[in-house]
Amino acid sequence: MARVDMGAVAERLLVRFMAPLVLGGPLRPGRPVGGRVALALGEGRTTISDIACLSEVTLARVRVARRLVPVDFLEPPGSAEWALGAVLHDIVQSSHPEWSGLLRGGASAQLLRVAEQTLSRISVARTAAEALSRHAWFSRVFEIGRTDTTVSWWVGSQAFRGADAPSRLRAWPELRRVHVETTVRALSELPESGGRVDLAAFERALAAFLRRTPLTDIATCGRASPAFAWSPDTLGLVATRAGRTLSLRALADARDADVDAALGRAAKVLVASASRPQLLVAMAFMAGRALASCALQLRRGAAPSQQEAGGGADATYGRAMGAWAASRELAADADGAPTAPLDALAPYLTNAKEPTLAPAMALVGSS
Repeated sequence: MARVDMGAVAERLLVRFMAPLVLGGPLRPGRPVGGRVALALGEGRTTISDIACLSEVTLARVRVARRLVPVDFLEPPGSAEWALGAVLHDIVQSSHPEWSGLLRGGASAQLLRVAEQTLSRISVARTAAEALSRHAWFSRVFEIGRTDTTVSWWVGSQAFRGADAPSRLRAWPELRRVHVETTVRALSELPESGGRVDLAAFERALAAFLRRTPLTDIATCGRASPAFAWSPDTLGLVATRAGRTLSLRALADARDADVDAALGRAAKVLVASASRPQLLVAMAFMAGRALASCALQLRRGAAPSQQEAGGGADATYGRAMGAWAASRELAADADGAPTAPLDALAPYLTNAKEPTLAPAMALVGSS
């Protein structure tokens, strides 16, 4: 392989992709980075000449982190964060119509395979601080999208995917009966909107990316796809007091019904796989969420009957699981006063007696 200028690759990746992901604005992904280069970024001294950009990004990352915890400083990107940024860049680029088109054959599939292999070699977030640092880079991952433009006129039309239509096609709009239509494609829609990308492979690579930034994975668990599932990375995060606190705070602004449904589906998977230790960790997190919800309603003066509802069977299961787990914790708390009165949990506890929780109760060992 030819010698690669790591500094130039890092500069391009930062300015054109990672910085706009943090700050907002158009992303301009370019040539795929590749797994070998992604893992090598940040291993040595990575010099960024655009100091103003790096400083602006650092301040913006601190603002993201301060929504969850009072911090005044975050470290510059380390090897894992450079690699994650490069892999996400390549995952997004795999769906670009020019890259995944017919002439490139299986290039996109190969790019996604390399992305998954690279992610398996990136270290897990070993502490809550590492998870927070990664989240400060990638918290807006599901804001990534592509604007497609279709220009039609009296004798034809032309589509532009992820690019602006040239001004010549917009000229003389009344005379030529020009009509311009723009469509914003969400990240999950990119594989099926103009490219030749296997949707399952794309979602698998994206899910693998999210596992390596577990706070982001949990904070966005109410997403439509890829569906949230408990992993060793996310369970390892919420198994610690600091990680559980950060994760609960990260969900504070999420839509409750979507989060309840996601947690309910993920808990069902743990029950079905008879993963008792993992289920207990997930239950502790869901208990904390249920108690926080009750405490918030008490502060607002809301009646227990006004508890969050809706979201379907998975959301009902998630709320019931959280309430049951919370009631177990409160019942076992012999040292101090409960975080929230038991009567505030009554609507949840009623649901928790449904037969659907019987397998979980049997697995945990509750009567």
